Amino acid sequence: MELPIKVELFVCDRTEKEPKILLLKRSVEDGGFWQPITGTLEFEESLKDCAIRELKEETGIENIKSISPEIYRFNWEKNGQTIIELVYIVDTEEKSVILSTEHSSFRWVSIEEAKDLLEKENNKKALGYFCSFTNYRGGDLVENH
Repeated sequence: MELPIKVELFVCDRTEKEPKILLLKRSVEDGGFWQPITGTLEFEESLKDCAIRELKEETGIENIKSISPEIYRFNWEKNGQTIIELVYIVDTEEKSVILSTEHSSFRWVSIEEAKDLLEKENNKKALGYFCSFTNYRGGDLVENH
């Protein structure tokens, strides 16, 4: 049985003038919608280790500059069970993506494009927290106060 805890990762690349966010399109069998990287926490795994593992499993990306503190969390229901999803920002300069079989496509998109592609309300709300949390002055992700 899976743990009812998931991570959601807004992976961003700041090597261009405007930051880009990596979105993945789920396979048709899994709904066919665009979303950030997501995955389930495994037993005896830290949230940070889960984020690193899921990023590698779903995209092949291993070059991580930083992982933010949790920026947002939300709950949703699956088969009568409440799932807690914790949202983080992962900063990388690695643009090469190798998709897992869970996904059919990927895109590095602007924040405006992400607003248009994301369908799930929780993902859109998480994107809003991404926007309010991040600050790109000085080249490092920092928390806005």
